[in-house]
Amino acid sequence: MAEITAHYSPASALTLFVAEGRILADDLVAAIETHYGANPTSITIWDLWKADLSELDMPALTRVSDCARNFSKNRENPRTVFVVKREQEKLLIKLYKKISEVRGSPTSYELYPSVATAYEGLGLADPFKEQRKRA
Repeated sequence: MAEITAHYSPASALTLFVAEGRILADDLVAAIETHYGANPTSITIWDLWKADLSELDMPALTRVSDCARNFSKNRENPRTVFVVKREQEKLLIKLYKKISEVRGSPTSYELYPSVATAYEGLGLADPFKEQRKRA
């Protein structure tokens, strides 16, 4: 069962999505439609460390890419970062990036091995650090 939670930092123009469990295209589309529509931010980090992406195939990636592209107009200078740990997931994200580029997405895509290195690469302090300490 999939769970995707979103955390917002308006001061950083950042949304952090944390995904766990088996993730389907429907789960990603629902998160994008809900959060990119209501709370668009320039930077989005998808923490997929605890997610199972094995159900995502080419049609699923295309569907998610098209949905994200449709909402990119709501995001100023859209930048999306993916955090994954396994090699097959890295390849899947690279395929997603290529699909998005071919289909005209204006979003810049990056890949990092951890959320900490993603923040470092973005030049941002972790705005949710205190929240995670309390959890």
